[in-house]
Amino acid sequence: MREDLLTEIETEYEQIRAENERTEDARKERIRAEQPEIYDLIRERQELIYNALRAIVSKGGDSDHLAEKMMRLTAEIREKLTAAGFPADYLAPVYRCPLCKDTGKVGELIKEPCECLKKAYQKKLREEIGLKSDRQETFENFNLYIFPDEALPGKKYSQRKLMEMRRKECEEWSDSYPKAEHQNLLLTGKSGLGKTFLLHAIAERLIERDVNVLIISAYKMLEIVRRAYFSNEETADEITDAEVLMIDDLGSEPLMQNVTVEQLFNLLNERQNKGLSTIITTNLTMDEIKSRYTERIASRLRARDKWKVITLEGKDIRS
Repeated sequence: MREDLLTEIETEYEQIRAENERTEDARKERIRAEQPEIYDLIRERQELIYNALRAIVSKGGDSDHLAEKMMRLTAEIREKLTAAGFPADYLAPVYRCPLCKDTGKVGELIKEPCECLKKAYQKKLREEIGLKSDRQETFENFNLYIFPDEALPGKKYSQRKLMEMRRKECEEWSDSYPKAEHQNLLLTGKSGLGKTFLLHAIAERLIERDVNVLIISAYKMLEIVRRAYFSNEETADEITDAEVLMIDDLGSEPLMQNVTVEQLFNLLNERQNKGLSTIITTNLTMDEIKSRYTERIASRLRARDKWKVITLEGKDIRS
C-alpha cells in the first residue's frame, strides 16, 4: 500500500475515533441530565470495574462475584434504557467497524489491516487514478451483447466472439498477476472498441487484489517526463516506480522531437529492468507505432517474451 494514502486514511480513522468519543460523551451527558437513576447505575458499574482491576492487581478479591454483579448491572441498565425509550445499546462503545473498532487493525499479536481499512484504501486509490465511483467498468459488467454478432470481414468469427476472448485474456492476466505469462500488455485497435473499458476493468480487479496501479493518459505522461527532462529533477518517479503503470491512448500526445521518443523508451526500459508491469492502450497499429516512435520502441513492444499484444477489431460501439 502507498504510504501517502495510508497516512491520509490513518488521519481519517483518528478523526472517526475522536467523533466516536464525542458521541459517547454526549450520550452519557444526556442520560445524566434526563435519567439520573440510570446514570447512578452507570457510576456503580464503573466502580465495580475499578474494583475488578484492583482485584486482579492484588490477586485477591472475589472476581467471580464482581463479574456476576457486572452482568446484573448491565442487564438492568439496558432494561431501564429501553423502558425510557432509548436503544438498549445506547451507552455501548460507538464504532463503525465491529471487527477493528475503528482502529484499522485486527489481530492479537500480529496486527494486520482490517477489511474496512482495505476498502477505504481501495476507494481512495480509485478516486486518485480516476476510476468511476460507481465501479461500472468491471469484467462483470462487460456487456458482450453491445457488439455485433455477424462475422467480421474476412474472418470466421464475430466482433462479439472476439471481445469475449479479449475480455477473458485480460481477466486471466489480472487474476494471475504478477505471475502472468507476459509481464506487459498492449491493447490496440481503433476508437470505440472497448480498450479503455478493459483497461479500467483490469485496474478494478488489481485493486481488489491490493495491487497498486496508476492510470495516466499519454498526454499527461508526456507532461511529466518532459518536465523531468528539462528540469533534471526526479519528477517522473511516480510513473517510473508504479507497481502497474497503465498508459491510456498512446499516440494522442504531441510528438516532441528528441524528447517523446527518447523518454518513452527510457520509461519502458527502466520499468522492464525493475520487473514492473506496464499496460498500454493505443489506436495505432504496430506499423504506425514504428513510424511514430521508431523501430526501437516498436520492437520492444513486439517482444513476445515480455509483451502480449491484444488486438481489438470491428465497429465503433459508441456510434
